[in-house]
Amino acid sequence: MNALDFVLSRQPWLITSDALTAMASQAIAFFDGRASPPERASNPLLSVENGVGVIRLHGPLIRQPDLISSLLFGATNTEQVMSAIAEASAREDVKALLLDIDSPGGTVNGTPELAQAVADATKTRPVYAFSAGQMCSAAYWVASQCDAIYATPSARVGSIGVLLPVLDSSEALKNQGLKLEVFAAGKFKSAGMPGVSLTDEQRTLIQTDIEEIAADFKAAVLARGRRIPDDAMEGQSFSTRQAQKFNLAGTARNRDEVISRLRNLRPSRVDTAARSMKTLDDQLAEALTRVQSLEADAKAHESLMADASAQLEAVRASGQQTETLLESLRTEFNAEREDLNAKLTASLADIERSSLRNKELETQITELRSREQDIDKRAAIKAAQIAAEMGSPVPARITPAGDQQPQQPQSPAAAWNRQFQPQR
Repeated sequence: MNALDFVLSRQPWLITSDALTAMASQAIAFFDGRASPPERASNPLLSVENGVGVIRLHGPLIRQPDLISSLLFGATNTEQVMSAIAEASAREDVKALLLDIDSPGGTVNGTPELAQAVADATKTRPVYAFSAGQMCSAAYWVASQCDAIYATPSARVGSIGVLLPVLDSSEALKNQGLKLEVFAAGKFKSAGMPGVSLTDEQRTLIQTDIEEIAADFKAAVLARGRRIPDDAMEGQSFSTRQAQKFNLAGTARNRDEVISRLRNLRPSRVDTAARSMKTLDDQLAEALTRVQSLEADAKAHESLMADASAQLEAVRASGQQTETLLESLRTEFNAEREDLNAKLTASLADIERSSLRNKELETQITELRSREQDIDKRAAIKAAQIAAEMGSPVPARITPAGDQQPQQPQSPAAAWNRQFQPQR
């Protein structure tokens, strides 16, 4: 196993990718003899400054780091940090705690436990986090359990996510004419072995583990009431200005300013739901600003009410105009309706008169037909009398008018005379 394999070992990291790459480069340079361990100042993790216990968290956060991680990477042992927190919490001369952080993150192993130790410490005294460099990934997980988080304008904050690089060297071995065979009991036992590619099931298992860790990370970050949007927890780091916009941290000029705020806090009462903790002066200034804002809102509300009243009057005036127009339309409609009713009545009367006239005409026609039949009968009788008087054996063919018309259709009288004609 080479230095890169050592750094990119099979444990997941809560760290920025560039920091992990830099650690790998340092390890390679060290093992190749191109670099020597840097000289480090012997500084204890805990120092007390006028009642404020300052705990230093610099470099990668690793549980029980080995010699290489400690010397080359400047790693901080998370268990030693937990011991420093316990010691500070037990000391009567420590009234508040400050985590002085400059870390790109660290391993998952040890981070949730350290974060819980910080959360427990906030139950007895105020605990702040401060960074003038990096407060990313595992370091932010730990800081998120503090009562307040501050960073200088040039610091980087966030990187809420999980990283697990797996080096697949199988192609490199193949090019060298080598083939690695692994005998294991259990389909997941050989996952991540150098020289062996991952199976799909192994990839799914690893991704599931990563998602579970990420869910725990996000839950811890939100546990103290910070309203951080989901799109700010996708593994990216922010400038302090952006971090303050997304409720990740507040801005401070330097560490002394944060320590001063800690000293001025009222005892045993911290609002953890705020973006960042404030001194009494800050709270009074904020309250004054809030009052001024409320006054401005009240004036704006009065202006809106005046506008609404004017609009209401305009609507009422418009309503009156509309009502007048509707009344005029109603009058015109009623007049037209009455005119139409009169015309309809006249038309009905005309129809009634026409109906009566038709009945009269039908009666007259019936009478004329009856008179015509009566005339025909009388003419036949008269013809019979004339024939009897003349003594003619053959009755003359005459019409009721008295003239002979042999070519005309026979009348009832002619039909009666025909019975007296001799048979041929």
